[in-house]
Amino acid sequence: MLAPLPSVEAFRRDAVSMDSVELDDGVAASWLESATRLERAAMTRGAERERLLAGLLAQHDVMTFRDSPISPAAVFSTVTDMAAEMEDQTCFRTAHSVLSSLLMLLPETEILLRGRVIAQQARLARHLGEVAASARYYGEVERLGADNALPELTGRGWQGFGILARLRGDFPEARRRFLAVIKLAGAAPESVGHAHHELMVAAGTAGNYDEAAMHAWAAFRRAESQAQETESLLNLAQLLLVAGHARAALRGFAAALARQPIMRLELPILGGAACAAAASLPRPAAHAIVKNFAERLEYIVRNLKNGQVMPFPIASALVEMSEALAAVGDEDRSHVAATSATELANAHGYHELTFRLDNPVLVAPPAPLAPATQEIITAVDELEGAELVAAG
Repeated sequence: MLAPLPSVEAFRRDAVSMDSVELDDGVAASWLESATRLERAAMTRGAERERLLAGLLAQHDVMTFRDSPISPAAVFSTVTDMAAEMEDQTCFRTAHSVLSSLLMLLPETEILLRGRVIAQQARLARHLGEVAASARYYGEVERLGADNALPELTGRGWQGFGILARLRGDFPEARRRFLAVIKLAGAAPESVGHAHHELMVAAGTAGNYDEAAMHAWAAFRRAESQAQETESLLNLAQLLLVAGHARAALRGFAAALARQPIMRLELPILGGAACAAAASLPRPAAHAIVKNFAERLEYIVRNLKNGQVMPFPIASALVEMSEALAAVGDEDRSHVAATSATELANAHGYHELTFRLDNPVLVAPPAPLAPATQEIITAVDELEGAELVAAG
């Protein structure tokens, strides 16, 4: 597990990692106020705790009734939503801090809520590159599910272990975990949707593009938020790129970019879109687009302190960008990107990325696709934003 930091110190470290990433001052102040209220509430009891929690809920426009106890579910919903917003802005340590305070406030009997919080902490640890800590969190979530007959928590634990297996390149284990989530009665819809798009990654890597497309489209149709929808679009585009259909992939990446993705999603979109552009556009147009994507990626990497935050997405995007830059003739910038990717991959044991660095492939020859998959490609072409690169 990760040792929780005081909220002010956690935010200070996040701010250093974020560097010049823009965050509204009012939002930051609101987060810090909420975080300190939570910390104080966790250290008190009785009326004072109730007063602090009522103030927290009021700050987030949640109405409470005088002389009525504060609902644990209301506190859970408010704090986890706030932590998710922090996560989207790469304030991972601050999010972990508020979730740690929340766990101190939730009664031990609220097993389902506590398990959801721990699963969220596991994801934050993974974003920070703390793979061992993430695995321990997911193990605790899985245990809570098994001991208390709560399949939702079991599914969240399996989903997490599947992601960790995929990150280290163990695709058979990842596939086993994600298939188990899909088949698990009572698994959370978001876990099932995520398992579908992870299975898309695994099937695509194995060359089973029609199965991958089926999972990718199922994930897109299950999306319950813009972020989930954008992530599903990203995965559809990545599948098409792996299958050798670069032009269709580029349209998918364009549709994802048109949705103004959060930074966590923008990283893989930039890398994939660069490869797709380099493989499918005439050289002058490809060079201009890839250069633009590379400059944006360099900006993000600098702001995230060269991989101190989100090391895997950064390393993966750098690998793809190095391939795209080489394809359009920018060897110097390609070498810089590949060197940075190598350092991150070696430091964190990303064996899949190390192999790809040694065996670069921009886009494979187009693979034959089933009629059902062609229908999915047509649907991607019609998505908002795809028309930006539809010509040619």
